[in-house]
Amino acid sequence: MQTAWFVALISTICFEGLGRRYLPFVPPAAFYFLKDAVLLWGYFQFRVDQSVRQSVRFLLRGFEGICLVGILWTIAEIFNPEHQSFILGLIGLQAYWLWWIAPPVIASVLQRRKEKDRAIYALFAVSLVVAVFAAIQFASPADSSVNMYSVWNGEEVYAADSATIQTTGRARVASTFAYISGFTDFTILVPALLLSLGLDAENSSVRRAALLGAMATAIVVPMSGSRSAVVIGGGLLLLSLWTAGLFFTRIGRRILVGSAAAAVLMVVLSPDAVLGLQDRFQDTSETSGRFEGLATLLPPVALATFDYPPLGIGTGMEHNARAPFHVETKWDVESELGRYLVELGPIGFVLVWTARLGLMVGLLRAYGLLKRSGRRGSAAAALSFAAVTMIGSLTFDHNWQALYFMGYGFVLAEVVSVRQKAAAMRDGSFSASNPASLDRDEQALVA
Repeated sequence: MQTAWFVALISTICFEGLGRRYLPFVPPAAFYFLKDAVLLWGYFQFRVDQSVRQSVRFLLRGFEGICLVGILWTIAEIFNPEHQSFILGLIGLQAYWLWWIAPPVIASVLQRRKEKDRAIYALFAVSLVVAVFAAIQFASPADSSVNMYSVWNGEEVYAADSATIQTTGRARVASTFAYISGFTDFTILVPALLLSLGLDAENSSVRRAALLGAMATAIVVPMSGSRSAVVIGGGLLLLSLWTAGLFFTRIGRRILVGSAAAAVLMVVLSPDAVLGLQDRFQDTSETSGRFEGLATLLPPVALATFDYPPLGIGTGMEHNARAPFHVETKWDVESELGRYLVELGPIGFVLVWTARLGLMVGLLRAYGLLKRSGRRGSAAAALSFAAVTMIGSLTFDHNWQALYFMGYGFVLAEVVSVRQKAAAMRDGSFSASNPASLDRDEQALVA
């Protein structure tokens, strides 16, 4: 049951675009909200036990009150006088907070090693499908039927309409996602997660599957034409390797050789993708503008940079779903932090920003705990996800949101396992006098 639920969750996250393309008679909103329905079903089906709740409090201690006040503020903003749609407000509330329940649900499902191994196999299978579909799209003409992104208002949207590399004419692929952003999110977050999980896997078959999935996805990264996927995704992979200490071990050197082989295959199999990406990096004005925008991650800079009403205009009013509700506003902001300010005002912005900071601090705490217990691969996942917490779109990009909190759930599952073993040893359930009877994590905790 747990495995089937996780497969359904990862499938509804990553294959939404296929449904939108090939089942046009189904409303797009159904595919958009399907993963939310699967998540809620798991929340009510699988009991989040006390050990998981305690581990969540351990990671987020000091930030629980901020999160609660942030939730109350976003609820209150639904009744903002400038709000134009109560339903849109509920959609906005869902975007802000629903997926925060995913980590404890996933951690509860992955408590048994067998379930975790099956989840890694599922991630591996999805990665192969995403990579193969991306390669097929890239090899096809930009106006080919396989390069249809989605169906919007009854009209088919193709890569040839707006998303091609000018110098090569190749499509910027979206793979199994509805748009390029979803595929980019996947290539940033999932390879680092698979690599980290593979490094900790005790089963050699699981380890090989995880590493193969990471490499397959990494090979198709340039096909999205996204600079952030290369810069951030590549940085996360290197951070994972460094954190796991694999630059100095035999398995680390093997992975480095495999990574070099993947890089060579990337160039050999898709030279046009690499060339197109180089051309996009040469657009220095846009590239520098992206990096300059990182300064707005700091609240004082954001408050001084963006235009916003002092009390906001209401939760969900900047959500991408506002068009079907015929909601129009003079505020049109692309940045996620700018949208926080417009929707919630400066007070709500600070509350939500601080809650996100709590997620990052929680991952850093997980990193320290997991590293001390000898789970260096899981520690690498925690540090990698901590590194992108503040720069990712946790609210207004539903793909990033779902993939990020899914990865957080894997990290939380490892934290729960380590804390349970530590508690058991304190209670005398494990025999510290016989180190041979303990696995590597238990020996580290005893030490």
